[in-house]
Order: sequence, then structure tokens, then C-alpha cells
Amino acid sequence: MPATADKEYTPSTLHDRYQMDLGEAKRLINSFGSNRLELDRLLGSRDRSSPQAGEENAAAA
Repeated sequence: MPATADKEYTPSTLHDRYQMDLGEAKRLINSFGSNRLELDRLLGSRDRSSPQAGEENAAAA
């Protein structure tokens, strides 16, 4: 088994992990590549773009 197999997303695995449309998963891989670490960073920052529950109060304090 190639060592890179677990370091890259397929559209199906990206779709499953982030519960997104398969078309969106394909678009992201075409735009940014299939590297698992890079896509996890990209999608992790996308999820954090708005304040999470409890963060609004902490910022105001």
C-alpha cells in the first residue's frame, strides 16, 4: 500500500468527513489539491470564521 494513500483525500472521503456535497468536495480538491493536512487546515479555519458558542462573551469581558 502506498504511504501517500492515507495522506490524501478523495472526493468521497472529504465528503464523508466534512458532511459536504460531493460536488463541493470535488471543487475543493481541484482548487487546493488532495493533501489531507492542507485541506484539514483550510476547512478547520472555515469552520472557525464565526464566533463559537461562548466566545462572544469571552471577547467582551
